[in-house]
Amino acid sequence: MTDPTFRPGEAVWVELCTPRPEKAEDFYRALLGWSVRHERLGDSTYRMCSVDGRDVAGISEGALHGGRPRGWLTYFAIDDVHGAAHKAAALGGELVTAPWYLPAAGTGATVIDPFGAAFGLYQGEARAGVQMLNLPGALCWNELNTGEPQKSVSYYQSLFQYGTESRSDTPTGQPYTVLTLGDVPVAGVLELDNKWPNLVPSKWLPYFSVTSLDEAVARTSELGGVPTVGPIDGPNGRLHLVKDPGGHTVCLIQLENGLRPDYVSSPQAVTR
Repeated sequence: MTDPTFRPGEAVWVELCTPRPEKAEDFYRALLGWSVRHERLGDSTYRMCSVDGRDVAGISEGALHGGRPRGWLTYFAIDDVHGAAHKAAALGGELVTAPWYLPAAGTGATVIDPFGAAFGLYQGEARAGVQMLNLPGALCWNELNTGEPQKSVSYYQSLFQYGTESRSDTPTGQPYTVLTLGDVPVAGVLELDNKWPNLVPSKWLPYFSVTSLDEAVARTSELGGVPTVGPIDGPNGRLHLVKDPGGHTVCLIQLENGLRPDYVSSPQAVTR
């Protein structure tokens, strides 16, 4: 498999920041079939999660870098992490962690956007990012849930040069904006208001593919998690929001077709 090169603006990694990493490891192992290996990261342990030997997510000890408890963190590919971090702050975001270099990986930074959603910037070197998309247990979509959709979209457009597609015929009835690079959809923005159950505060939400949604939701409860919103029949498959035992929300989806173009999961994956 050719090692992929993600375009700037694509979500390339997701990481759960939690004070109970061992509990999160047990939960996601059982729910999504992850294998987990422990890697030293300074004075802490980083849990690298994989499916069939391919990395799909990480679990880090404690809070978000900088001491902020934030749960799931989405990292976006960037060519110049130092320039992007400066721009993210100049546009009104808060640079929580300045760019730091990780041997055998790349350079990352963490930011909180002007409306409270945390995200990461990542300039991959030894590791480009996730090594699998759309398949069971793997990342397949990243969605910003926010009460300030128009301002949020403008912020990320300025940072990543996204195009947009507006959708009003969504399963929830809430306005939805698809963020695109060229004509390729790469992420979504869901508008939250007082008509939507406020179960998901403004944040970036990862979607993980599952083979059977009903079985995954039932398993969530058995493992100490809490199903919240769903099931919902979406254009790409049935989905359900759930909280893990630490209270962190993810979306499980039984995909009927890929949400993101898959450059990394097949032997025919190509470098762009």
